[in-house]
Amino acid sequence: MSAAERGRQAGRAHQREPQIEGLTIERYAEVMAYRRHFPAARATEVLLRLGIQPARWDAATRGWGTAMSSALARDEPEMLTRFAKALATQERRLREFPPRIESLGEPVAQQGDIDGARAFEGERAAERPSYLRDEAASAPREAASAPWPAPPAEPAPGALRNLHGTAEMSRFVPRPALPFQELDPARGPSKKR
Repeated sequence: MSAAERGRQAGRAHQREPQIEGLTIERYAEVMAYRRHFPAARATEVLLRLGIQPARWDAATRGWGTAMSSALARDEPEMLTRFAKALATQERRLREFPPRIESLGEPVAQQGDIDGARAFEGERAAERPSYLRDEAASAPREAASAPWPAPPAEPAPGALRNLHGTAEMSRFVPRPALPFQELDPARGPSKKR
């Protein structure tokens, strides 16, 4: 059963509960958990796959936000508790068993669009790696004249002179004894002869 079908069943079961834009507080929290689980660029697709129009979601967000604010002002935490419990439960479920976005159901047609499948095509294209996109990511490169780069140029004569005046630090660099070397504490590691 897809998430959209579960939402419709939950909506029928809670006909007597307060709803804003057809969403109970629990269903509103579940949809919010889905939107938070998937990338923000796919928010419209998540809504459409759950059977909710974006305009309806915006109205529900304003309505439930106002209702929870007024419940908080009246010091009636029951609605906030139900919202928090439903949100936490769904987020935990999504973390433990992360679904693919396709498992949410087929997207409904977005109002005002001729084809609902194209409603979020722009979002999908932005997430596709460049090698899967229809358009070329960049202009094709011209073939190089040689299969490997030219060797580096010789350093300038004065560049090596600067290294000859540096301090000798090899005695300060720790050198652990290798398995084939004897360890002489007075002289440090030495080779076997």
